[in-house]
Amino acid sequence: MLVGFGAVLVPAGRSVAEPDPARVCAVSDQLIKAGYLTEARALFNRLPDEAPVPCMAADLQRIDLRKAAAAAAVKKGQQQLAEKKNEAAAKSFEAALAEERDNAEARAGHTAATAEKTPSKGLSEEKEDWDDFYHDWLVPLLQLIAAALIGIVVLGALSGLFAHWVVRPQSVVWHRAARGVIGTLGVVLILGCGVMMPLYAMYRPFAPQTVVADPAGLAFLIPALAVLIAVAQAAATSPTRLMRPQSWAPWWRLLLATAAVIGAGLLAWLTVMSDPLERLLVAYAVLSCFGVVLTAAALGQNLRLQVEAQKTEGTADAVATDYLLARLRALGTERPPQGLTAVPAVTSLSSLRTEDLSALPAGKVAGALSRLFFALRPDLTWRARVVLVDANRIAVTLTRNGHHAESTIFSRLDLGLPAVEEEEAEDRLRAQLLTGAAAIILVRLSHTHPELQASLCGARDWRSVTLQVIASSASLIDSPDERIPMLGRAIHEDPNYTLARLEYLWAHQITAPLDSTLFRQICTTTDRLLGGLTDASSSGIRIRGYYRNTAQWINMYAQGGYTDRTLLRRARRSFSRLDHACRTADQHAPAAQLADRARPLTDIFRSIIEALSAPHAPAPVPRHPTQFLSPRVAYENACLDCALLETGPAPKRDYATEAEQHLQIGMPTSSDVQHAITDPCLAALRQRPGYQSLVGTPPTEFLKVRTFTETAFKGTADKLDSAGLSHPEEIIRNTTGTRGRTELAEYLTVSPLLVDRIRQIALLTRTHPDLADPRMLNLLLGAEIESPTRLRAEARKDPEALMARLRELAAAEGASALQGIQHPEGWLRSATGHAAGSGS
Repeated sequence: MLVGFGAVLVPAGRSVAEPDPARVCAVSDQLIKAGYLTEARALFNRLPDEAPVPCMAADLQRIDLRKAAAAAAVKKGQQQLAEKKNEAAAKSFEAALAEERDNAEARAGHTAATAEKTPSKGLSEEKEDWDDFYHDWLVPLLQLIAAALIGIVVLGALSGLFAHWVVRPQSVVWHRAARGVIGTLGVVLILGCGVMMPLYAMYRPFAPQTVVADPAGLAFLIPALAVLIAVAQAAATSPTRLMRPQSWAPWWRLLLATAAVIGAGLLAWLTVMSDPLERLLVAYAVLSCFGVVLTAAALGQNLRLQVEAQKTEGTADAVATDYLLARLRALGTERPPQGLTAVPAVTSLSSLRTEDLSALPAGKVAGALSRLFFALRPDLTWRARVVLVDANRIAVTLTRNGHHAESTIFSRLDLGLPAVEEEEAEDRLRAQLLTGAAAIILVRLSHTHPELQASLCGARDWRSVTLQVIASSASLIDSPDERIPMLGRAIHEDPNYTLARLEYLWAHQITAPLDSTLFRQICTTTDRLLGGLTDASSSGIRIRGYYRNTAQWINMYAQGGYTDRTLLRRARRSFSRLDHACRTADQHAPAAQLADRARPLTDIFRSIIEALSAPHAPAPVPRHPTQFLSPRVAYENACLDCALLETGPAPKRDYATEAEQHLQIGMPTSSDVQHAITDPCLAALRQRPGYQSLVGTPPTEFLKVRTFTETAFKGTADKLDSAGLSHPEEIIRNTTGTRGRTELAEYLTVSPLLVDRIRQIALLTRTHPDLADPRMLNLLLGAEIESPTRLRAEARKDPEALMARLRELAAAEGASALQGIQHPEGWLRSATGHAAGSGS
């Protein structure tokens, strides 16, 4: 170091004997300030005595003062070291070294103070440590977090606002994977830029040259390429559509925004900005813009819906809002107005998740604040406002990302429902209008969210969905008699709505005789319709439909005396499809619950089909897979017992008694009892006193009805009694096919037409227990009603006129006290639409 200083003292052109006073003073000042006191004193000692250096005296005095200060600091440090205050002593020795760097005592003392750990600290020293931590670490960290959070929130809000511009109301959403990639990339860019910009401004963790080389500008192309691929995938539903401009039209704003960001970024990168720091700032700005655009494009396609129902005066209606939310979540999942259900006879039309739905809170202040908050949320895309205009009309407005997407106003008359006065309006009538509003919203959402289409079973018109839901809901339909007309209108509105077609056929099947051609054709048609439903979300309706058809094929096989093997083959085919639908429904939550409920019943179906497929087999058939799990399971086990009783091997146990025991558990309601009376699978129990006691049916003296007293039927009653055909069920079973009727006609020596007439009268007893009474049958025969078809026609045409004729006949014969005369509602309802068969 002294060599260097010497070179400074004697510049070029001067001799050693002629030092430069100004340079000497400058070097001396630097050495003193740096604490090199010995070197500074040596500098003056090397000068000649006569050398004119004006600062010598003052600098020598400064050296002495600094040495004295260093000595005082050393003395203080030694005292603190003796008192075991090592940290304070270390600071004192450091102060001494700052005054005189080559002070040997200060160096030795500092080494001793730092080598020995202080056993404890005083409160003042701990406070100093906390102050250092607070100012050096905590405050900067909080500042960094606050700046990053503000940046991220601002960029997120910009994404929400920009989604209004990027995603149009008619834009069909991308595939889930594409949305996930674009959204993840956008969120990563927003988080990265939101954190790195304040981090770099505060700490400069790296030099800008290390990340802003010219090839790094190509990284701007990665987000742009991701957007281009996603839009192309959405446009290219088929190869020929990719080149059509209209396929790209819904996303032209997204493409324009992407091109603008990348164009401005590359232009500034390559031409304007030359400084590395400026290029780094441009990179942050461009990537932040890309994060906003990508996040807006991905979250703007979310399926998040907020609903609000308003009264006529424009105030919020909390009750209507809650009902609308429930309808949107579970549209179509209500119990039908008639028919027994072994599995739920309902089908959910909505695949919206609970977390996708929300509502504005009640109250003006809360509602206003919520609107402001939701306006900045980039993930809340859809908003629906429903206004109950009056008792007959309702208005629905749907927006997507702040843009108008749909407005519809409809009335009860548009649905074929009668208009009502305002004062006559009931909650049920408002519920019908809100159901229509839910259908409008769901169908409109399905146009841009294809994942909702499968649950709608092909529906494209909200009127069809509304009519079908109302007709299939016991709480919405005005009268069960309106079910078939409403379902018919639903099909007219949308012929491709598969669920409406199925419901329409099933409604007709309920009123059709079990042995009719129409009943059989409906089963065949519904099997074909169900076979066309292959989507995973249609598992529920396939389970419901195949369960019903399996039961109906088995019922028809039993009704025909277990002779038509074609019916059994079709039952086996429907069962295999039912079993497959139950096994493959695990991935769809609503259908999985339905499958769990149906599995015990399908196990019994399997046993019934096995028993019927191998009549009189020596090997035992699997029996009663489940016992008294539920009343329906017990009922189906009774059907299995009857199948074994009819077609099984020589009974080793009393199947009939076991069937009656299962029926005691399986008929908890009066409708279940009525169902058991008409169920052909239980025909083997008809004449058993135990069964008759369970269902409340008295023994039937069928052969004493007035028909057998006619001349054409003379002697037939005695022959039927001799052949063991005194019960109507036995006559029905032995006259099911043409061959059976011909053989019975030959035995009775009468025309087959008369045998068919006897059969039709016997079928009347199946309509209702009240009609099994021979006195009631005589009244019907006196009114020229000799078949279920004629009874159904008269009951539908004018039930009051029919009852007037029957009461007149009953008064003449002294039978006015009959249950069927005093309370005809039950058999009239059964005559116009009784539930035929299990699972109907």
